[in-house]
Amino acid sequence: MSQPALQSALQRAEHVFTKRPEAAQMHKVSTATVRAGTRCEFAEDEWRYISDMPEGLGGTATGPTPGTLIRAGLVTCLAIGYSVRAAYLGIPVRHIAVELHTEADLRGLFCGQAEVPVYSSIRYTVTIDSDASDADIERLIDEGDARSPYLNLFRTAQTVQREVTLRRTAPAQPASSAEIASMAEPA
Repeated sequence: MSQPALQSALQRAEHVFTKRPEAAQMHKVSTATVRAGTRCEFAEDEWRYISDMPEGLGGTATGPTPGTLIRAGLVTCLAIGYSVRAAYLGIPVRHIAVELHTEADLRGLFCGQAEVPVYSSIRYTVTIDSDASDADIERLIDEGDARSPYLNLFRTAQTVQREVTLRRTAPAQPASSAEIASMAEPA
């Protein structure tokens, strides 16, 4: 989509959401189902993904880790957000790239050391190719950051609720090596 077409779409959305706030409300249902070991299938709407852990952490490495997907969500949210703000504000850009760097300590995850935060550092570098003024670029970056829902997830505490449903069915049988191998094959 061209920058002017994107700008028009964003302005229409803002107009609709301002006039009818209920149109901006969204509810998503995402499911994750473990199929074998740590191989997990994710589904939301028409999207399907596989996530797994590396072999050294007990997985089969048949998909990206949950951490990879989280980082992908954050870095793509930032990049798309800057593109959206540039279009909305009419700031011409030729290229936008975001590079994300994280420092992690897996002891909190694997060693029961809850006091050790997994992520100790998250930093990102934004590269923009544009002839716009420094003030315009700073505005689009600041507004993009302020509007980023996934940057907000890392910056602020969220309300999280848990519900547990326990089903008692036939005892689980370990999967055979043939069953595990067939699950690892791409569909």
